[in-house]
Amino acid sequence: MQKGAGMMVVGLSFIVSLIVMVGSAAGIPGGTQLIVTDMAPACGICHSVAKADYTPEWSAERSAADLPVNKHYKVIESADRGYKLLSEDKRKALLEQVKWVDDNSSISLKAPTSAKPGQPIEVTVETKGGIGPNVGIMLVDKPLRYQGRPIAADGWYVVGKPKVIGSDGKEQSWWLDKRPDEKKNLSFVLVQATADPEKKTLPTSKITWTLRAPLDPGMYTITAAFLYGTEEPDEYKTGKLEPPPAGFGVSSASGRIQFSEPITVAVK
Repeated sequence: MQKGAGMMVVGLSFIVSLIVMVGSAAGIPGGTQLIVTDMAPACGICHSVAKADYTPEWSAERSAADLPVNKHYKVIESADRGYKLLSEDKRKALLEQVKWVDDNSSISLKAPTSAKPGQPIEVTVETKGGIGPNVGIMLVDKPLRYQGRPIAADGWYVVGKPKVIGSDGKEQSWWLDKRPDEKKNLSFVLVQATADPEKKTLPTSKITWTLRAPLDPGMYTITAAFLYGTEEPDEYKTGKLEPPPAGFGVSSASGRIQFSEPITVAVK
């Protein structure tokens, strides 16, 4: 085997291993708890996307293939891959749950529309939905799955650690506190948020960031990305990580990536 081909095999093996690690039923909880740093929307490569508009560089057909109805729903309905292990009634119930989560999950962003160069501003993101046990929220420059960048890449600076409020109205710091030093000014956070499908209740979160505006005058966009799962609300119900309904590495499409409407900020 040629050296280049060997490196490619190793690279693909790593990617497959990473997908298996983070491709649990809830999409992100199993793997992302280990990655306590800024992240980009492309980290949800295995997830389904809420809108085809998130991948404008692709053909309409290719973008549509990543929508939940094509990438996730149809696989459950057809008992494809690991879903063949589920009985028809369980698949039907799972599909109903998944659609319920999608229909009721949302993200919104609030930010001022103008700022002076270097001026601190407050940005707030609110989410509802996701099955749990965690959801991920990040600030990026544009609502693009593979081209959106962490907000700092566009000249913004995250001042201090974000304030994270969970469904119970209490502040959470468990994920940020995993960092070994004082640098907790991250543009990505993981929030404990678990749904109760039987009671038809979905979790909420509210994250407030203080950003220092770019030094260069201009028009800047801010968007928030929402990563959530749709299948298993408690992957650790027995005290250890449990396989999702269709097995590890199969239910990765049950994860979602959804963006807020972008806000344009005039820095002048």
